[in-house]
Amino acid sequence: MPLTKENQRDRILKAVKERVKESDERERIRIISNIIGDHRDRDLVDIIAQIEQDDGWSTALEYLLKARNQKYSSPMTIGKNETNLEELKYREVVFGLLSCTGLEPVPVDTTTLLEELDSERSMIDASRVLVRKLENLAVDQIKRGDTLFFDFSENISISQETVNLLQHSRSRTIQGISIEQDGDTANINNLWHCEYGRLALAKLGIKDTLIDSGTLDRVLSVIQEPINATNDTTASSNDEDTHSRPSNMEYRKLLTQIIHQDINGLSLLASRHSLPTLNTLLDEASSQYKNSTTTVDFKKILQCINAHIAVRALDSVIVLEKTSHMKNPRIATLAILAIGNFYHESAAAILVDKLCSSKNREIKETTAQSIETLYKRCPEADYVISSRLDGECTNRGKLVKLQRHLRKGRNLYYQ
Repeated sequence: MPLTKENQRDRILKAVKERVKESDERERIRIISNIIGDHRDRDLVDIIAQIEQDDGWSTALEYLLKARNQKYSSPMTIGKNETNLEELKYREVVFGLLSCTGLEPVPVDTTTLLEELDSERSMIDASRVLVRKLENLAVDQIKRGDTLFFDFSENISISQETVNLLQHSRSRTIQGISIEQDGDTANINNLWHCEYGRLALAKLGIKDTLIDSGTLDRVLSVIQEPINATNDTTASSNDEDTHSRPSNMEYRKLLTQIIHQDINGLSLLASRHSLPTLNTLLDEASSQYKNSTTTVDFKKILQCINAHIAVRALDSVIVLEKTSHMKNPRIATLAILAIGNFYHESAAAILVDKLCSSKNREIKETTAQSIETLYKRCPEADYVISSRLDGECTNRGKLVKLQRHLRKGRNLYYQ
């Protein structure tokens, strides 16, 4: 059949519609990637719910899956325009979206788990199915003594029976541990491979698997469990499963990086479980810089701050606030800029308070810049500013002027 002008026009219109649809899909996937990269959990719930409402759960799930291998816009402090979406950040944020927080260490790939949810009618149904499946997998894993990185403290979907099983298994594991001592040296490999031991070692800033007896005493005083120290050279490897834990390979990699305090490795995975280590390293680097102010120490601080930004967990804000109070403006301004990348009202409150109280011109300008960054993706920031203006504020004029400027700008809540 010969092409008429009308047929040709129909074909063009069809092609245009397909291109628009394809462009719209790419844009949505890009937005989802940015939201996950920024750890904007509330925004992720909103946009996935909106896509589900418009196009169905299957489409929302498709976009969520495609976002996994995307890049997201990097904060200016990172020094590059885009960053690959980190593996464990993606997993932990998506698990949170689907009410599965704390179940991430099960040894099943994220994509595999999500693809199995395609036949569900809604995100609510998908969440119920996934929680049930993951809890069953977790129970089997915990019964084998593999309890590393599970955390049910913030998940009401987990049964009390499973919570009790986890606690009992961890207590039994730590009480059964033996530590090999050779003179003044102790091998703490077994401690690293049980959760109570891992948490204590990470919070104390312990590195590697060999420590002296004095450090061991300090560790044991924190754990407060009866642990046997022995001269038996097989004690450090008396658990044949130690080297196969965690059974999830990405979390096993995370454990290795925590043990060796590999900041770059921790940044690339961006798990919330790396925070105790990153907190200690930032504190140590800041203390060293006070005494030396060398380029090496400054780079270590910058590296630690960038790692906190990569993980983007809210608990980092408290640590960064502490760093922002350092007398050295070079370090303080780095921390202030970093806080602006945590899109939450708690970060906004810290920055607004600092702008109100600061007398240092550089600190005030940097804080205003950081507030502007945060404001664009945190709608609650405007309320925080207004509330602060109702109280005492030394730099009231500057804050009023900043709020007016921000209200005229373009918000990027879903960008």
